[in-house]
Amino acid sequence: MAGSTSRETHFYVEITSPSFQSKPQPARHRMVYALLKDEMDQQGGIHALQLRTKTPDEEERLKANKS
Repeated sequence: MAGSTSRETHFYVEITSPSFQSKPQPARHRMVYALLKDEMDQQGGIHALQLRTKTPDEEERLKANKS
């Protein structure tokens, strides 16, 4: 990746955003991929990306269920 000395190309990312409201998981993932397109297109850039996308409401429900 630009400016990085790491050779890591596989990432796991959790994102909580109100922008995901009323969007199915595939649409949420497309939103993230669009933001990272340049990094994913570069040689030595992001090769694999595992995403967990949720809304703030979903995050709160998950936290409540863990309590």
